[in-house]
Amino acid sequence: MNKSFKNKKVLTPLPVNIYNGNRLLRSLYKFYYSIFKSQPQITGTFLEFGRFVWIHDQSSITKLHQSGSFGKGDLSRSDPTWLERNIQQNKASLEEITVERRRKRRGKDQVDNQNLMKPDQVLTSTNYSNVESFQLDLCEAFFLVYALNSLIIKSTNQKSLLSIDDCWSLFCKADNSFHVNYVVYHFYRSLGWVPKNGSKFGVDFVLYQSGPAFKHAEFAVAVLPLCQDKIEERKSWLWLLRLNRICSQVKKTLILCYVNVPHDIDRLNDYSIRQVIYKRWSPQKNRE
Repeated sequence: MNKSFKNKKVLTPLPVNIYNGNRLLRSLYKFYYSIFKSQPQITGTFLEFGRFVWIHDQSSITKLHQSGSFGKGDLSRSDPTWLERNIQQNKASLEEITVERRRKRRGKDQVDNQNLMKPDQVLTSTNYSNVESFQLDLCEAFFLVYALNSLIIKSTNQKSLLSIDDCWSLFCKADNSFHVNYVVYHFYRSLGWVPKNGSKFGVDFVLYQSGPAFKHAEFAVAVLPLCQDKIEERKSWLWLLRLNRICSQVKKTLILCYVNVPHDIDRLNDYSIRQVIYKRWSPQKNRE
């Protein structure tokens, strides 16, 4: 499997060593890497049913989140702060504000409040243990394995370690659009942006300049694959207008990211990317 990001016209290369060439050079590279490069210290488990990689070591969680805003807690919006929030009984947390707003919108305040457990009751029922898990999505996990060599991934049954090729094959099998999304993810990561899942806003990614903890995402990215061997379903103008309206309401600039997909989806150096920024024009606001 030939994977490389050497096409400088398409993808800005990262400062990492990526081998490519014949078997002899590949073997020499692996030998050099095994001796002179330190092995990754972070280990995760691939959970196929949920399409994510589970990180279960607390020190690794802190390192991943602070070193690039990788991953999220499954009971939090970003940072895995579930236990800390319940101990401090922080009623003004972002998660509780969101839940309270949804309750009021549905008009179910009284019924919900009766069924909800208080923070001290939750802690007692869990014996003050942290029940929150930390997850990496497939793009984040493969980037850490392939591009940065900072993560080791075990199989679902934890009986074997997955190689780069294993991860690529399993991730593509778990998600048909993984290969396209990863090319886009790597592209924006290499430019210094922090891409995060954007399904909440109807897009594929949202881009943070520094990370979710510092500032809201400035851009929303819709990935549009252009495959050479099949005709993709075209998006309608109505879809585009709706999507742009949503992005405008949440103060994000919409980027249409067109990805030319080669016949062999394993050859990452054959992909190409074209970006189009789409903005809503208003005659009242855009006068010269």
